[in-house]
Amino acid sequence: MTRETLVGGSYRLEFDYQPPLLTVQLLGEVAAEDNLEMTREYWRHIADRVAASGASALLVLDALPGEVMDDADLARFFSGVAGLGLERVRIAYVEARVDQISRIEYVEQLALERGYRIRMFANESEARLWLRYGGD
Repeated sequence: MTRETLVGGSYRLEFDYQPPLLTVQLLGEVAAEDNLEMTREYWRHIADRVAASGASALLVLDALPGEVMDDADLARFFSGVAGLGLERVRIAYVEARVDQISRIEYVEQLALERGYRIRMFANESEARLWLRYGGD
């Protein structure tokens, strides 16, 4: 088991690696005007940790209070993280804000269209079950 914390700007990433699973908790706050830039930044850090650890599964626990990006920023986000290797891991994403779930499901569809193996969840236990036993 490896634990690490990374602080960047107004957010904090707490990593916990228990092979083959890398878990990252997103904490802090990201201002609306910085959402795209900061989100790309922390996903690059996450991709770096995935590559360094050799993880084949990624559990993202999003406790950030901000809103999901608009469609134009989502397109820019996916362009900015393309090719970082995240397409090679199974990703379970847990959104803490229930009011954002429908928007997060839309993001899931965008990610699937781009070749990511990802599912969005409203709770951690379902996400862990999918990572452990679920199909693609």
